Amino acid sequence: MNDLLNLIKDLNVPPEKLQELADTAQENPLAAMAMVNQLGISPEVIQKLMSSFMANPGMIFELAKQFGVDTSSLAGQIPGMPELPKE
Repeated sequence: MNDLLNLIKDLNVPPEKLQELADTAQENPLAAMAMVNQLGISPEVIQKLMSSFMANPGMIFELAKQFGVDTSSLAGQIPGMPELPKE
């Protein structure tokens, strides 16, 4: 996970933009893809991220928390992703 964390940090995307991207992806995945393009995230990086998330969907919660993204918008929205843990 450290490699994935470093990969996301290297993108230099502010937490507010990550939250906006998560919210947009939930409402309109095509608009989210346009946002990814605007952020300048390369297809290679997207492929690495998606491969990692598909192999371990729960990792999205961990990374979201580290970057200050509200995880409640992620719970149950992605196939294979567990429900939000009760805190």
